[in-house]
Amino acid sequence: MRGADRKASGWRVTTVAGGAFAIFAAGALTGCSSGAPQPLTKPPYTVKSIRSGLVTPGDLGKGATEVEDTEHGSHVIYTPPNSIPTCPYVQRSEDVQVVVQPAIEPVGGNPTGRFIVGPQRVGPTSLPVVTQGAVVFQSPALAEDTMNTVVAESAKCPDAFGILGGPPSVVGDYKVGSQPIEMNGWKGFSQHLVHTSPPDVNPDTYDDLVTVVVHKANAILYVGYTQIKTVGQRADTDKKVEALMTKTLARLG
Repeated sequence: MRGADRKASGWRVTTVAGGAFAIFAAGALTGCSSGAPQPLTKPPYTVKSIRSGLVTPGDLGKGATEVEDTEHGSHVIYTPPNSIPTCPYVQRSEDVQVVVQPAIEPVGGNPTGRFIVGPQRVGPTSLPVVTQGAVVFQSPALAEDTMNTVVAESAKCPDAFGILGGPPSVVGDYKVGSQPIEMNGWKGFSQHLVHTSPPDVNPDTYDDLVTVVVHKANAILYVGYTQIKTVGQRADTDKKVEALMTKTLARLG
């Protein structure tokens, strides 16, 4: 995924999970209602039906907007548009001891495209940035085999790594934690990444990113949810993602 440039006046993709991911909340997240939505679709999924259940600006609240991620040349962290994230940012690290792919390009799947939902301007007091997409397969067996590959690759992601060179927005230390998740019949993993910049680059804020990848029937869905937090604030993105994913996956049935 990637996030949005903190100094940009409009959308400009620069750094959030998996080249475009970056990724959710109920009462704790602005604009979310407590009532569970009715399913909009059910397996077997299609590209159209999956897109009908993705996170919308209304899920985030006032001021949110949506764009399709097509400006791949502007990415600071890039992964192919049809890929599924496994270990965001790792491709820029100089100190990783094992070979880790930041994303997997599936064979035989139809991608939905990537969509970014968030504020026009990103900062510590803004709405989060959600980057999302999915890959739909002809059969559940193909989807399951691909998910197994994604999970195996994500398990190689180190607990910590650093990026020494590159744009200021990505330089710094990265701490990574992952855990399995299961919601509404969707199974996969949630990966929590915290990025802190060197003090001479950015001493005031840090990036709090959660990437979720889940599988059900013939589809694999990924979502990246990113917040810029003031140093000293609690990293709570994982809780917000859980609430928003509960709502999103209920829509998908």
